[in-house]
Amino acid sequence: MNTSLKASVIVPCFNGQQWIEKTLLSALAQTYKNIEVIFVDNESTDESLQIATRLKENNPNLIVAEAENIYPRCWDEAREKGFSIATGDYLFTLAADDFYEESYIGNCMRYLSHDPDRIKALQSPIRNFSEYFPVPSDFTGHFYKSLEDFKQLSLTGCPVNSPTVIYSRELYTKGLIKTDPGKYSGAADYDLYCKLADAGVFIYPVNTWLGYNYRWHPGQATWEMHQDPVNYDQLIQAYWSEKWQI
Repeated sequence: MNTSLKASVIVPCFNGQQWIEKTLLSALAQTYKNIEVIFVDNESTDESLQIATRLKENNPNLIVAEAENIYPRCWDEAREKGFSIATGDYLFTLAADDFYEESYIGNCMRYLSHDPDRIKALQSPIRNFSEYFPVPSDFTGHFYKSLEDFKQLSLTGCPVNSPTVIYSRELYTKGLIKTDPGKYSGAADYDLYCKLADAGVFIYPVNTWLGYNYRWHPGQATWEMHQDPVNYDQLIQAYWSEKWQI
């Protein structure tokens, strides 16, 4: 594994005080050491920013930033701010209510550094858990063999575990990971994956859990999206079905 490659972990946060300390500490405690952790507060009204600021005092590789909260149920503004100040070769995202196993970044970097000229984006399974209710399954993963397989799957549902997606800096520099939350709200990442496929970018699916823990709880944006009267998934599927003529 090439340990000279740097990982930037972006942690977008809106009102995550219940979880954020564990979340940030999980990123800071990685066995892979060539990392920076960028916490971006999205105009939280709770103590999230204060908690992150306190943690920064003893963690020099923790960066604390702020971003304007423009779009509801989205992490796009905060994540984009994190991307803009990141210095890593690869851009990770860690949701404010989730956490990493200590080997997660190292496990991911083993895959990414295997063929960096070819692997520009990667995703892996999540481990589901909840303190509130039964989760859909122990693990959730998505598997496909080609861009055509990916496109077909994308027309029936999002075949990506969004928080596990890792992007090479090259994709950001080329402007290929810009989202449109004004049009698609919290489903903007779903549209982004279709845009990447349309541009010939393959999000490599790892078939093994690498250490991402996904917390289900009543306050998460995923649940709020299900209550929205607009079905953004259908809008995205209709657009790309027409464009791809599938």
